[in-house]
Amino acid sequence: MNRLESKLASLRSRGARGLAPYVTAGDGGLETTLAVLRAIDEAGAACVELGFPFSDPIADGPVLQAAADRALAAGTTFGGVLETLARFRAESELPIVVMTYANPLLVRGWRASASAIAEAGGDGLIVADLPVEEGEEAASAALAAGLAPVFFVSPTTSDARVDRAVAASRGFVYAIGRFGVTGAVTELDGRAQEFLERVRRRAGDLPVAVGFGISSARSVAAALVHADLAIVGSALVERIHAAGPRAAAAAARDFVLELRKGVPACSPP
Repeated sequence: MNRLESKLASLRSRGARGLAPYVTAGDGGLETTLAVLRAIDEAGAACVELGFPFSDPIADGPVLQAAADRALAAGTTFGGVLETLARFRAESELPIVVMTYANPLLVRGWRASASAIAEAGGDGLIVADLPVEEGEEAASAALAAGLAPVFFVSPTTSDARVDRAVAASRGFVYAIGRFGVTGAVTELDGRAQEFLERVRRRAGDLPVAVGFGISSARSVAAALVHADLAIVGSALVERIHAAGPRAAAAAARDFVLELRKGVPACSPP
């Protein structure tokens, strides 16, 4: 087990739940990203999803697309993000799951990319535009480097495909709580909860993370009825950008603390 798997296995063994904030690397500058990661760690997140900015983020909504554009315009590079991750890793054991798209990894090669991410201190890998049916090479490269590959399931995913995604994933399987791109606020209604309950049953001992539209302590609580992790992306990225580089870390820390009020009381940090 790597850091991510060990942390989430520990949470599950205690019947605990956790919060997984998403951060776009380089939005506001990489020094801001480092400060935000430190603040999120201090606020008690279970892990972090670190998004590498990409020019064509088709799975992301307007907020995350704009964040990626700002990061790229500021000169953020793949290598620069890895350097920032390595600096954070030198001082923290908080698990980091890298989220990116297939193209930046294919350009470098699956194995070279996975090795570079692992050497910088990453613990997991999500490739947003890579379906599980096409993910064998990426998963193999991730596992060889000591990274946990993570695949998606959605409300329209068949039981057989859920089983395939669970079998291919380590750390957690990512359940998309609704249809569409990231960012829009949504309520996890009865149908969504039925979907999450189905994924929870089929996932066995593998933790389940749910994201897309979670933006408040109330929605965190709803997500964690059947899931182990609540992923909060666009709402946090928006807060960080609105605060500006000087206040970004404080804004991130305060928002994560606010969101953690929705984590069940029996769940320690």
